[in-house]
Amino acid sequence: MPAVRPAHCIGYHRLMQYLDTRGLAHRPRAFSEAILEGIAPGGGLFVPEQLPTMSLGEIDRLAGLPYPERAERVLSSFEPDLAPEVLREAIAGAYGPQFDDPAIAPVRDLGDGRHVLELWHGPTLAFKDMALQLMPRLFSASIEATAAAGGKERDYLILVATSGDTGAAALEGFADRDHTKIAVLFPDAGVSTLQERQMTTRPGRNVNVFRVEGDFDACQTTVKRVFEDDAFAAELGARHRIALSSANSINWGRLLPQVVYYLSACADLRASGGLRAGELLDVCVPTGNFGNVLAAWYARRMGAPIGRLICASNRNNVLADFIATGVYDISTRSLVRTPSPSMDILVSSNLERLLFDLTGDPERVRGWMAELRAKGRFEVDAATLARLRKSFAGDWVDNATCLETIAAVQRERGYLLDPHTAVAWKVAERLGGDRPVLIVATAHWGKFAGDVMRALTDQPPEAPMPTGDAELALVREVPNLAAGAALPPQLAAVLRRPVRFKGRIDGTREALEAALRDWLATG
Repeated sequence: MPAVRPAHCIGYHRLMQYLDTRGLAHRPRAFSEAILEGIAPGGGLFVPEQLPTMSLGEIDRLAGLPYPERAERVLSSFEPDLAPEVLREAIAGAYGPQFDDPAIAPVRDLGDGRHVLELWHGPTLAFKDMALQLMPRLFSASIEATAAAGGKERDYLILVATSGDTGAAALEGFADRDHTKIAVLFPDAGVSTLQERQMTTRPGRNVNVFRVEGDFDACQTTVKRVFEDDAFAAELGARHRIALSSANSINWGRLLPQVVYYLSACADLRASGGLRAGELLDVCVPTGNFGNVLAAWYARRMGAPIGRLICASNRNNVLADFIATGVYDISTRSLVRTPSPSMDILVSSNLERLLFDLTGDPERVRGWMAELRAKGRFEVDAATLARLRKSFAGDWVDNATCLETIAAVQRERGYLLDPHTAVAWKVAERLGGDRPVLIVATAHWGKFAGDVMRALTDQPPEAPMPTGDAELALVREVPNLAAGAALPPQLAAVLRRPVRFKGRIDGTREALEAALRDWLATG
């Protein structure tokens, strides 16, 4: 059975193509091309030329299917240029026994119209697993499809900047995959000790991890600068027959699997009665890079009965301010370290896709992104702001309130939140109305045991806590303070692994390229 079906048509039907948000790509891309390239020429992002739609009846029927079949129905509607059998096999492998709940993305009813979408049941205990168990399989299938169609044979170097969770999930997904190498950059300041240990202990013959001086935005900017360096790309191709790609949510292959769990959650809630006929569901997402809430926007546009999309920010509240004012300004801000490090981000890459969707104008998007790069700010026009605020709301939570929310929800409802989900819970509490609300739980509490311990012992965010191995030991102590909490086996396994990677570089393009040359030269 061939791994690919013709990108241009099935019978007389042309398969969906993918456009560049900045309009610089000389032609649209097929699904497999968009995944392999990761980022468009000139720094833009790939988006589908149109979104498929699902009726409420079709969404309701998802509730009777296991999660892999739900994912297959949704992904198939985006017309990937992969054989159906190949797509089915990739999905089945992605959502299997490595998840500790057969529902994969279960919805918990916590009363008062509040429902929690648990996205942390995968191997690295964060929502990034929902995409990064599937995306590497789609990536491998796309490599095979390209070769089968007569394309150039080459390997790929996956570059990933992480604020904590993406790196561990990407390493888990790409480790020991043929035709790929993966290098992850994490910030010197900003990830929890356990997040760091998940990355630096990762087994795999094709993986590497670098600590970068600075914060997440420094990591992300460094990776983008490498992608923009045509001379380095040419060097990799000539010397190693290798091309660059990304597993960050700038890659469409990362974002698309996230659309599935919002449609799945709506189906489950309608089946359980948590969402009644004719009722809309508000969705509150803790977000920094904007990809997770953007997936909910796409699900809404496809037909999901979703009302408002609520962006919950921590003290790095650039998104909340943007939704309120239409001004995206990081020129006078410094990144603040918070108990929710995966949201400690100022440059929200996926916002570009929403701006393209709201305007349909790649020239305007290109101009705004150029302003952001040159001046650290841009301002959208009044019409675009009105369209944004029609669907989106935003608010932010300070560090102390985040920890107070963890303690309150555990005390009142017997449910232990991680600090990111606590931010979303509090923002949903502030902005909620009469509709039921889906609060997106993005990580397991065990990845942030130090701050969870602060919360449960009524300590302020700045209270001293153990670091290093002593901080890791707290993950075993938290269950003594929170009934029903238990150390997941995924974390117990990490604690037993030796540290492999101790490399450190400064946050420049030149330093990263030099480190990559040295690594690739060793084979």
